[in-house]
Amino acid sequence: MKKILILVVVVLLAGGGGAFFLLGGKSPETVEEAKPKDEKLVFREHHYMRLDTITVTLFEGDAVAGLYTAALTLELATAAQRSVVSAAKFRLRDAMLRDLHSLVARRKGIDIPLDSVKRRMRGTAIRELGADVVVDLFVENVLRKDIEQKDG
Repeated sequence: MKKILILVVVVLLAGGGGAFFLLGGKSPETVEEAKPKDEKLVFREHHYMRLDTITVTLFEGDAVAGLYTAALTLELATAAQRSVVSAAKFRLRDAMLRDLHSLVARRKGIDIPLDSVKRRMRGTAIRELGADVVVDLFVENVLRKDIEQKDG
């Protein structure tokens, strides 16, 4: 406490010289120059569009082996691009169904990392809609239900 009090007294008595010492050897002019010049912060608006839930049926031979369901949300560059997504909704869903099925089809009982699902679905969305439309894709939920096969 005494050290802080002495430091405050030294700064007050020394005037600008004490401030020079506290600022690590920089003069007050240098400190003002180091401040950014009235930079305006740019806040980007976020625009989201929830997609219909995608469910893929998993087969083992001719029998149903399970279901894999994913709930996805797109982040769009602008709000006006919702119309682009709506116009391509069926094409996008078809492409996502194909890619999700190829990702999970042969992995019965094996967990699939969420980041793999996200990367795959995001890549599909960008390929179908364009990189200028899709900013990101969020996987809200995934559910895998394996159905036990009964003998006989």
